[in-house]
Amino acid sequence: MKNVKLKRVRYSPGYCDMMGACHGMTLEKNDSGWVFICRDREEHSLPTVVTVYEAGEEAVLLFEKFLNENKVLSLAKRPASSDFVTDYSPWSYEIDFQKTSFGKTVRKYCSVSEYRKYSKKDIRLLKELNARFTALRGGKISETVEEDR
Repeated sequence: MKNVKLKRVRYSPGYCDMMGACHGMTLEKNDSGWVFICRDREEHSLPTVVTVYEAGEEAVLLFEKFLNENKVLSLAKRPASSDFVTDYSPWSYEIDFQKTSFGKTVRKYCSVSEYRKYSKKDIRLLKELNARFTALRGGKISETVEEDR
């Protein structure tokens, strides 16, 4: 799929969640522009720390260009693997985007995740995706603590 326009990207790194860990990063646009949000909790008894960072418009456009030129969304079509680990949350990217085709704009969703059969070329692309995504995190805007609800 080409010429997608990003709306949101969510990334969850692979981690052990036996004690209630929760980790994730989201790139999204708010009223003031693009932001990079990190949500982290180490265990059930601890609060979630939400840290918001700047994400520059130009950097996001370059990231979007990278996704398009390298057909990153096609990774979602790889066949499932037989790998499985208990008490582990696999890594995943959830990409929400907008696509215009024949004058009609539609919102779509794509998931690229662990437990798929990736080629060596795919794995290199995934490493570059990780590096480019995390590089979008700019200066810190705020940090809040969410107590258990």
